[in-house]
Amino acid sequence: MSNRLWFRVEDVLPLAEHALACPTHRLTRAQTTAGEHNTAALALRRCGSSGSLRSNGVPVWHTSAGIEQVADGASWRRVDQSPPPEQHFYLPLRHPDPDGRRLIDVLRAGRSLERTWLAVDTDVWPGTTLDATHVDLVDHRAEIAPAGTRWRPAVVTSPRVDHRCYPALVADGYDTGEDGDLICRFDPHTTRHLVEDLSGPWRAATMPGEHPLPRFDGTCLMLLEEIDLGDGIHLTIDDRCYPDRDGYYSIGAYHWQWRAVSRPTRSGRFMPLRSRLRLETTAVTGRLRDLRARRQQPPTSAG
Repeated sequence: MSNRLWFRVEDVLPLAEHALACPTHRLTRAQTTAGEHNTAALALRRCGSSGSLRSNGVPVWHTSAGIEQVADGASWRRVDQSPPPEQHFYLPLRHPDPDGRRLIDVLRAGRSLERTWLAVDTDVWPGTTLDATHVDLVDHRAEIAPAGTRWRPAVVTSPRVDHRCYPALVADGYDTGEDGDLICRFDPHTTRHLVEDLSGPWRAATMPGEHPLPRFDGTCLMLLEEIDLGDGIHLTIDDRCYPDRDGYYSIGAYHWQWRAVSRPTRSGRFMPLRSRLRLETTAVTGRLRDLRARRQQPPTSAG
């Protein structure tokens, strides 16, 4: 299990602004554990590979369904691993870190700079207050699986791609949390096919924002979101995907709810032979590269 939880900045920043705007703040378990004064803050509850951030502001922010508004975060996990004990962390928004940075300023800057992902490092002693030094804001998520992960070919689908099916490499033995969503990588040929599919004329019959709109910017795959502001459709950057060392793209990792397809595709096969050979070759090459890297590491001293 990774020490870092990944959140969407667009989900976290509104919670932070809510906490700052509220006249009073509730006592949370995270604050009690940290032994901190009551101030505008975010409370993080982590249970295994999943976590949730919430505002400590009063009145409490509830959704239209009557449940508390939270930002959900996730990390990879082993599917056969029992979750560790629940953890609670306190993230004050106005406390400066040793460099004078405040968490609220970092979050606002991340939005302005179009940094879509927030990584929170929870590898701390119990009761440690998390400030700006414990977070990273990045424009894409590169850390999708642990080093040395084995990858296997599979056909996957997601509601975000209108349930179309695509061959992919899937992290063997790992998923994104309790929902069991897969961690996937797509070769360049499949990525181009996916981009063409999501740009097809069928989009005219869908609502704005129902499906992402992918566009290449050089080698970077930009995942755009359509927003109807009343005066027309505006496009915002929802995520970025860069090719990894094998040239593969981790499209929608931890965001698109990828699932394995248990039935044949429209062609009547689970996966074209050419695609399977291409994926298996990449998986074997990656394992050999990792094995060679481990053999080249200098031995650690015993003393």
